[in-house]
Amino acid sequence: MILLLIAGLFYGAVFHLYPFLALTRPVQNADMFIIEGWMADAELQEVSKGIRPGQTVVTTGGPVTFGQKIFKYDNYAGFAAARLVELGVPAESIITIPAPDTARDRTYVSALAARQKLEELGLFGKSFNLYTTGAHARRSYEIFRVVFGKDYPLGVVSIAPANYHLDRWFLYSEGVKHVLMEFISWTYAQVFLLTHHA
Repeated sequence: MILLLIAGLFYGAVFHLYPFLALTRPVQNADMFIIEGWMADAELQEVSKGIRPGQTVVTTGGPVTFGQKIFKYDNYAGFAAARLVELGVPAESIITIPAPDTARDRTYVSALAARQKLEELGLFGKSFNLYTTGAHARRSYEIFRVVFGKDYPLGVVSIAPANYHLDRWFLYSEGVKHVLMEFISWTYAQVFLLTHHA
């Protein structure tokens, strides 16, 4: 019985954990894109394909922790905006919202900064889809819902990572690290963050 239980848990983790974490639940015809700026180039390029002409794009993200002098950007929000412009997104349609430096709860701090800036610009209340990478999606979505309000018209789209196959994530070191760390972080968010800011 114990072996069967272990086997069942392993099967569930291997085949159901990634789909659970990599939530995709978009709002149809959303007014805005909100993009987590630390996404890889290939993932950001995939996001850019869905941006409609005239659609507002918001980039978020905290401080860049390496290569600031080379990249010439000190935060991921600005770095993502520059890369989107290179991909053909008009600069005037992009709003960059850098998040302050923090040692913990970076997604929560980014969501707070985004809400504050959107309120200042009179854009708070417009529908948006949050774009992020892989297994990070469920945690980001739930945290943004806490910050923006549970009835806010927001959706989420998980962009597949470029460095491993989704159906065999457990065979790649990057896949195992990404999925397991996101599961631990999601659990932390449930216990320590979402319950304290409901």
